[in-house]
Amino acid sequence: MAMILTERHGAVALLTLNNPDQMNALAADLMTGLQDALDAALADDGVRAVVITGAGRGFCAGAQFGGDTFDRGAGIGEKMRGSINPLIAKMRGCGKPIVTAVNGAAAGAGVGVALSGDIVIAARSARFILSFVRLGAVLDGGTSRLLQQAIGAPRARALALTGEPLGAEQAAEWGLIWKCVDDAALRDEALAVAAKLAAGPPIAMALIKAECEAAWTADLDAVLDGEAEAQTKAFVTDDLKEGAAAFVEKRAPKFAGR
Repeated sequence: MAMILTERHGAVALLTLNNPDQMNALAADLMTGLQDALDAALADDGVRAVVITGAGRGFCAGAQFGGDTFDRGAGIGEKMRGSINPLIAKMRGCGKPIVTAVNGAAAGAGVGVALSGDIVIAARSARFILSFVRLGAVLDGGTSRLLQQAIGAPRARALALTGEPLGAEQAAEWGLIWKCVDDAALRDEALAVAAKLAAGPPIAMALIKAECEAAWTADLDAVLDGEAEAQTKAFVTDDLKEGAAAFVEKRAPKFAGR
């Protein structure tokens, strides 16, 4: 059975975690499949946006029980540096926009995968669970940063220390995700958002992603300088000329990524 299902919807690549019996837990073969599928989508010039979702009733349960993850002892750090860490870094650092469609529970490192999308949409039944503390483990998958930046330290620390689940509606109210939709509407909503992103200016979107990521840790002077540098790159593109012309002519722009 393929651990990752790949579909094309125009310029959108839909990647589905496909181990529903294990709630799409991050087993080695699923991780490898996701890395490979994401690499292929990012390398394909015909793909201008990516959607990641899960099969079945869960988005991603985090580490898989029954494997060797919990037997690794001091070797777990190296395991993470070769698997979940580069995945999260790639999702956050790649130039193409990524929509994560959280179709059910996201737990442990699965929360990190969910929140590493540029736009996170969750089904109303979805839950976000920092389950690490229940196992005597600590935060990973980027969750120690992603939650605090999105909802603030008090809420993030409480979720991390208690392991209590956070429902999708409250996650949207707190600003952890972009929106919560009815379960039946999730796939269509995610694909529609991704299609809109795919029709946008690819170079500008890549620069915006880089700006947002850098601004989290930079001081104001560095942010302002970075914005000036990024805008310089945007203003020499054909897409900028097309966008400006379309605005004046009151028509939809056709961005070519040049």
